[in-house]
Amino acid sequence: MAMCAGIASPDTLQEIFRGYLGDKESPERIRSDEIVTVGNKADPFIEIKGTTDVKIGPFKYQQSWKDQSGYQRPVELATIRLRIMVEVLTNFSDYVPDQRHLDLRGATFLFKENALVYEHIDTGVLSYSKTMGRPLTFLQPYIGEKALNPL
Repeated sequence: MAMCAGIASPDTLQEIFRGYLGDKESPERIRSDEIVTVGNKADPFIEIKGTTDVKIGPFKYQQSWKDQSGYQRPVELATIRLRIMVEVLTNFSDYVPDQRHLDLRGATFLFKENALVYEHIDTGVLSYSKTMGRPLTFLQPYIGEKALNPL
């Protein structure tokens, strides 16, 4: 929990705020027809459609930036993180069969023909790239423009 508060993990708070405030320099992450749900599939407690319609319990509303596009809108990244969190917690024992190493930070390495061509050691719990606004940029030489926008 201390790492989530930014203690001994300098990039964590920056990434948390970016997830809620949006990032004009980052690409969109949610398609307009994508639906993220939490809870019972027939009547989910949380349901978010694209970046427009939101239902949390009995409350329903539309985001004020619903008609905007071309950048990572406010709460868009937070919504992606919510979807991933639900997936991980639902299948936790599959993803983390040995919890003894749960507190270890991660890293990203890319090898080409046994040579290291990219390395990033995490300094926080939400960063896995040197360029988190476009975290797959380091893959552009290998997969082209798809690295710049995952949609």
